[in-house]
Amino acid sequence: MSDFTEFMHYRVLDFKYSLRNQDLTEKLLETGDQIPLRNVCAKLSPELADRIDQTVSVLGISKRLFIERALIEALDQVDVIMEAHEVHEELASMEANHG
Repeated sequence: MSDFTEFMHYRVLDFKYSLRNQDLTEKLLETGDQIPLRNVCAKLSPELADRIDQTVSVLGISKRLFIERALIEALDQVDVIMEAHEVHEELASMEANHG
């Protein structure tokens, strides 16, 4: 990818994500304003935790934003897989038989 193309990608994506007010959400969290959130904790290996710390530092984003976006992407992928294998229909059928 040429330097110009790479720079244009950067500027377009910067603009796109600036419209989502992610910085505003981070600021509200810092000030303690009441936003309905729940804490999700997980113990991770030191290597993985360090990798996350290094990545968010390089990208200049919060750990919360990185993990939130990763979880949304993972859950979206699982939804597609579950739909492909008709898991929801199977659960509904089991519930109907036992309910």
